[in-house]
Amino acid sequence: MNRPAGMAGADTARRRNPHSPYTLGMTVTERAPLNRALIAETALSLIDERGLDQLSMRKLGAELGVEAMSLYNHVDNKDDLLDAVADRLYEHILDAYTEPDGPWRVRAAEMALSYVSVAAAHPNAFPLLVGRPPVSRGEQRFLDRVVAIFDDTTDNLRVAALAFSVVANWVVGTLVQQASSASDVPNLAPDGEFVRVATFRRELLVNLSREERFAEGLETVLDGIETRYFSAERYP
Repeated sequence: MNRPAGMAGADTARRRNPHSPYTLGMTVTERAPLNRALIAETALSLIDERGLDQLSMRKLGAELGVEAMSLYNHVDNKDDLLDAVADRLYEHILDAYTEPDGPWRVRAAEMALSYVSVAAAHPNAFPLLVGRPPVSRGEQRFLDRVVAIFDDTTDNLRVAALAFSVVANWVVGTLVQQASSASDVPNLAPDGEFVRVATFRRELLVNLSREERFAEGLETVLDGIETRYFSAERYP
């Protein structure tokens, strides 16, 4: 008995990818239902594995064991798919965020670290967090939680927006710099008159870990925000 082409393609995808939600031997009624969340999470896995520029509807459909046209019942086009993936990333950030007790800066630091942890787990998808218009529902939920960080500190949303912008720009800039910097430590031998430069570079590149530099930088940024926007002297 001949099988439909879509079913044959699904079998091929299952043999190739044992992690596919459609495992070998499952009937149509036993499969995980195709939905926007599943499509986005699978797309994120593909981006992690192959890179953002390698994502296509055809490859995604093959990974899910369906024809690419089936995806258009849940996403409008590739741009909408990327918005859905960005939504998943923001959901992962909020899942990692524990919303600790304490002043605003404790919550702000925890949110920043949650963002960094997701960016580190999905470096190939990181551009979706910084390079797309802020229109997705996932980002709206994320920003709503960001605003809540300042609930007990200020009612001035302009001040809250400025504080968030400073932290966000520093975090994203640091992540971009770390991603583009060389992983190998250069030759740090003293060079004539620049002996102290060699010592300085050793402190910067060897004695201080990226984690230490990030933690110290974040605390310094938060100190500056507290002094500039939330001090009793400035806002009595």
